[in-house]
Order: sequence, then C-alpha cells, then structure tokens
Amino acid sequence: MPVRRSDSAPVGRPSRRDVLKVAALTGGVALAGAPLPAVADGQGIQSARTLVGAIRWDAYTGRDWRIGMGANRMLSPAQYRFRLPFYSDITVAAPTLLNESFDTGTTGAAPAGWTTSAGTGSSVSVVDGPDRPGKSVLMHDGSTTGGMATMSHAFGAQTRAITVKWDWKETVAGGWTRALVTSGSTTIVDIATQQVAGSKQLSYRTSSGAWQVIQTIADNTWYSVKVIVDPAPPEAATPWVDIFVDGVRGAYHVPFLGTATALDQIQFQTNPTLSTDLYVDNVSVEVTESVNVDATSQAIMDQEIQYASAAGVDYWAFDYYPSQPMTQSRDLYLSSAYKNLVNWCAILDGNFGYGADFDANLAVLVARMAESNYQKVLSGRPLVYIIAGATADRVTAIRSKAAAAGLADPYVVVTGWTAQTAADLKTTVGADAVSRYAAVPSSTAVPYSTLTVGESSLWSQYATAAGQVVPTVTTGWDPRDRHDYPAPWGPQPDTTYLQDDDYWAQQATPEQIAAHLADAINWTKTHLPNAAADTVLIYAWNENLEGGWICPTLDEINNSGSVWRLDAIAGVNRTG
Repeated sequence: MPVRRSDSAPVGRPSRRDVLKVAALTGGVALAGAPLPAVADGQGIQSARTLVGAIRWDAYTGRDWRIGMGANRMLSPAQYRFRLPFYSDITVAAPTLLNESFDTGTTGAAPAGWTTSAGTGSSVSVVDGPDRPGKSVLMHDGSTTGGMATMSHAFGAQTRAITVKWDWKETVAGGWTRALVTSGSTTIVDIATQQVAGSKQLSYRTSSGAWQVIQTIADNTWYSVKVIVDPAPPEAATPWVDIFVDGVRGAYHVPFLGTATALDQIQFQTNPTLSTDLYVDNVSVEVTESVNVDATSQAIMDQEIQYASAAGVDYWAFDYYPSQPMTQSRDLYLSSAYKNLVNWCAILDGNFGYGADFDANLAVLVARMAESNYQKVLSGRPLVYIIAGATADRVTAIRSKAAAAGLADPYVVVTGWTAQTAADLKTTVGADAVSRYAAVPSSTAVPYSTLTVGESSLWSQYATAAGQVVPTVTTGWDPRDRHDYPAPWGPQPDTTYLQDDDYWAQQATPEQIAAHLADAINWTKTHLPNAAADTVLIYAWNENLEGGWICPTLDEINNSGSVWRLDAIAGVNRTG
C-alpha cells in the first residue's frame, strides 16, 4: 500500500483535504466507496512514517442510558454547545423557560410576570441591590400573626428534567423562608431556612416529612442555589432531586415529595408566624437536557472512520469497556465496512475486570489482536495501553495469552502523571514504555500555548526516567461543563466537584493543535532510541466533555461546512 502523506495521495484517490471537505458538506455520504484494505498485520504504514493515534472515550450513548444522559446534560448549556460532536441533535431549541434578574423591574412595584401575595404587614417589591449591582426582589414579612409574603412563576409544563437556580439571602438567617418546585398543586421540592437549637441552617424536606440539613447559613449572606429535578430518569430509575449550594452538591438523588406528572412552577414564601426580610434574585428555569448526543448507529461510526482516515489518524486507542452501553461504539467500529481505514488498539483500566472477568475479557481482546486492523508496532507487536490497574500479573497474562495465540509479544505502554511514577510502574509491572493520558493545567485559564510547552517538556522527562515513551498530544483540557451537571459516572454521591475541574486551558486554534502534533512527531523522529514504537497519541478523538477533541463538531459543520481541527492536522507531515 502506498505511503499516505500529508501533502499527496496515491494515484486515483482524492487528497486528504478534498476528502475532508466532501465529508463535512455531505455527512460522509460521498465517501461511501469501497474501503481500503488494511495494511498487513495492522502495522499501518512504512517505518519512516510516525503513527498517529487518538484516544476514544465512547460515552455518547444517547438519552436512554444514564451515561449518555450525563453527556447530554453536560453539553446542553449554551456555552458548551460548540463542543457537540457532528452527529448531535438539538432536541430543545429554546431550553430557557424562565430567566429573571429583576433588573428591568420598576423599583417599589411587584415583579412583573410573577403572581404575588402579601398579608398584613407584608410586601413583595422590586428593590435596588442590595449590596450587589442591579435589582432584586424584597419579600418583607413584618408580621408574626398570620401575615405572609409569596411570589410564584409558572412555566411550560415539563415531563423531563429541569434545572432551577436562584440567589437569596435573609437579613436574619433561619426565618423559615421556603422555595418550592411544584407539579400543579403537588409540592415536589421543598427547601427552607430554619433555626434549630441556635444553629441557622438550610435544609430540605424529605419524603418522610423530616427536614435534612444541607449546610449552616449566616445572616445577610447571599447563597446561590441550584436544584436539578428529574421526573423521568433513564433506565427506569426513580425520580430524583439534586441540590447544590454555591457550587457544592449537598443532596444527591433525593426522592420526590409527591407524584409528578409535569413540573410547572417555582414559588418563594415567608413564614406566617415569623417576621423576616428575604431577598431573591437571578431566578432561572431551564430544560436540563436539551441535546441528544447519540453515536450508536452504524452510519455515524462509518462517518467517523472516514473523517479520521482522511485526516491521517492511523489508529484509535479505545478506552476499553467490556459491557454495555460503553461497548457499542467499538462494536460498531468492528462491524463497519470501513474499519480497515483506521486501525485500533485497547486502553485498559479497572473496567477490564478482575479475576475470572479479566481472563474472559482478555481472551476476547487477544482474539482481536490477531486481526489485521488491530494496531501493531515494531514488526507486528500488538499495541496495548494501560492507564489504571496495571500489575505484573496482568501484564504477564497479556503476554502469555498472546504467545499462546501465536502472536508477537504485545507492546505494553503504562501511564503515570509524573515521569518517575510512570517509570517506576513500568519497572514494577514489566511494561515496555510509558506515556500519559493527557496534560492537565495546574491553574485557571491557562493559555493553550503554555499547556503545550509544558507537555513538550514531559516527553524528554519521561524518556529520561523510563527509557521508552509514547509522546502525548493534548488538544485541550476544560472540564468546567461538569460544574453545571456533575458526571454521573464518578463516585456517588460526591458532594464536591473533582478538584481538577477548576483547572482549565483556553481553547486551542486548529493551527496550534497541528503545530503541537508536528512538534511531537519531530521529537519522536529525533529521539527514536527513546521512542522505538514511532507513534504519538492524541488526547483525544472525542473527549469533548473534558475539552480535548479532534472529532468534527456540529458547530464547525453548521457554521462553515469545514472540519477545522482535522483539516489542520491533515497537513502535518508524518515523517518529521
């Protein structure tokens, strides 16, 4: 097979750039010719050409699965929709049901659009501030004998999850003011301030009628509250509520207080037997899941393969999950008529199983290693990455099973977040080389150029410590989408976000990503004694949730008909 180069194509075949352009404009249909045969033994290319791999993490299983639901909800907010993969659907074009800052309200008047009531000695009115720009609503209750202030706002009835947010404060905390989300006349969520034995607290009412403390609160202090209310979770789960205060989850999957057919109102109220001043601001209600990112069709996988091949991606390193729904994309790849255009290999972690499960999964994987489109390096050695759970016994088992199947000795690459950690692990388990999964910034809003300079220095650090290295090419890191909707696959219930969610890098331009890939290839070519496998690994094909991707996006195709990132890396010379 002719060598595929960045600036030329074999006679009779379109150039890579032409293929990318056609694929972007037609959704890949124009590429539906006969697939190219796989190179013998999956070695992919001539030895003069550095192999380019890209990590795949296939959580885009659609709304009917808990994992897919989480991906949908993280990418639903407007500020993250530019990350949506090209096959995404916008299921709710206008997800904002209520967005009220009160800044345009008339000072001293009741808030427009809200239903309000005020008993003796009480009032509900728009006020300036206080102690913040703009306006808010003051719910003043000066009576302890039946006076009560309320304000409510209806919205279009929702049978799927909604996210409700508001800011509030009491001048004297613990006054039994309340916020309720309702379904008709049925209260579904009830959150209150209270004072118990001198402790001022924010609490929620449980289905048993008891009050559960979320946290303590202070006088004259603003708190930002977010409530996710899901009446119809996937996989037939029980309806639940999550409650966050100032970005920290204080209640996880709390049962509804009543049966909800549809959610349709938010209400605030004071207590009829206590006097208080409650300020309310920035009230919003949004459909939590307004996109559907579902990659589980053969047509979509076929398009992905063609996009990757056209850009010069030699193999995908699949994060290997042995069970549904996370096997679906790998299964679709293996059943694709185009699978020989892009090879594949496995990235293993604890999901690969232990004991008998490990043995059974390994038997399946080794059988795949024998196939021509499983990526090989160094004259036929199957390539395997291990990012977690590596032990000497496991590595020995991988080698033994491969030998028993008549395969060359697998080339095992382990990862570590520091050079010495990775080198020590390599020695302990008997691996062949080291790498990383991604480069993660150590502060906020780091320029992408700073991220790449740091990662470039790691290539030599890892080589010095461990001898053999597979350089990584990080295309971005920004997991802030988990602030709006924490990942459902993490430890549950987690009360805080993962620590690295506050560390993120600014978005890269396509040209910056291409330059970083070129640097990695050039480093590999000038350090072949320490990069014998002659491959680099891109983070990632589709880690869109964490901010690292080269897979075409809906934004790219809708706005320009181009695939900017793939176009850029297609032009990188693979020979250094």
